[in-house]
Amino acid sequence: MSEKNQKKAEILAPAGNREKLRFAVKYGADAVYFGGDEFNLRVRAGNFSPGDIEESIDFCRSHGVRTVFLMNAFLHEDDLPAARVYIERIKKYPFDAVMVSDPGMLLLLKEAGVTAEFHLSTQMNTLNHLSMRFWREAGFSRVVLGREATLDEVRKISARTDMEIEVFAHGALCVAYSGRCLLSRYLSGRDANQGDCAQPCRWDYKLVEMKRPGNYLDIIEHASGTEILSSKDLCLIQHLEEYLDAGVHAFKIEGRMKSLYHAANTTRVYRHALSVAGTDDFRKHLPFWLNELDLISHRPYTDNLFNEFGNAAFEGVPYVKKAMFMGYKEGTGDDARQALVRTSNPIYRGENLEGIFPIHDVIRDDIFQVMAIRDAEGNDVDMARPNSLYTIVFDKDVDEDAIFRKRIGQ
Repeated sequence: MSEKNQKKAEILAPAGNREKLRFAVKYGADAVYFGGDEFNLRVRAGNFSPGDIEESIDFCRSHGVRTVFLMNAFLHEDDLPAARVYIERIKKYPFDAVMVSDPGMLLLLKEAGVTAEFHLSTQMNTLNHLSMRFWREAGFSRVVLGREATLDEVRKISARTDMEIEVFAHGALCVAYSGRCLLSRYLSGRDANQGDCAQPCRWDYKLVEMKRPGNYLDIIEHASGTEILSSKDLCLIQHLEEYLDAGVHAFKIEGRMKSLYHAANTTRVYRHALSVAGTDDFRKHLPFWLNELDLISHRPYTDNLFNEFGNAAFEGVPYVKKAMFMGYKEGTGDDARQALVRTSNPIYRGENLEGIFPIHDVIRDDIFQVMAIRDAEGNDVDMARPNSLYTIVFDKDVDEDAIFRKRIGQ
């Protein structure tokens, strides 16, 4: 393994809102990517107000984490005036980089005097070194390669360019070529290329005979439905060392619309893997990483976009959910066994929860029993309701930045 590339490679984590950003940073992100309230490709994520942007940049800088701001929507002609206005609003913020798809957006950012680095989105489907040269001359310092690029192609491109290369390492895959979906707008009126994808590739489809309207025939794929257009999820953890050797500078985790738990756990796994890549510890910890990635909600994993199902027939991609995100520690109580917990699902007195933590030198995950629950008024209760704040007394000390989960069926 190239020691030089290992040291400069980074994990780029998703931040759908400020809390997800905070936990991505605490759980090991080298950089985070997030969007404002306009012109990014996840308009239904929490996204960031101007105040959120300023506070988040300050928080990231205080932790030595880079910020990548998303301006990666494609612009129609009538969008240009609003894009100019929005750029004037956000150009004062000291982002480390701005992610762009549309060349027109790049021109608008340059005209406004934005001085951050420019990173090219995977939406532009860059698959060769000549395209890399074109984008470098346009002003980009990093390119997120199209997900269609094979490992061998990544290696060849890296050998012929001095630009930084970023690849998606984990998360949902789009059935459309480099994510440029037209189905969403056609079937629902929601434009995926402007950040409002309705995800028709995940819909449950049925067959109807044209002369018998309303007479639907089930296409049985699996017990929970039929998603004939749905792709598996990407997981490159086993091949991280190979991609490092190929010259990759940044590994991106997809998931701004997913939970805080998803952002934190995937980030800590890939950060830990990157920190021990090239050593015997990589293979030693691989079973732990694979198990952790199986404990976030996901579709069946693939490490090969072009051969998801091997030589077998299409086998379906039912959603896998083996653990529930229960909440996270937001503050400390009267002693170290008490934690102020922001709940995500109901928590009951007497039950056991798994606590996960950032991985530094050691893995500190543990089992914690709920001994008592107190509401905001200090009353003892048997259950903590979802989306609320409770003081919970555990059977042992709870370190900072704890995230709690519960395995389904236990």
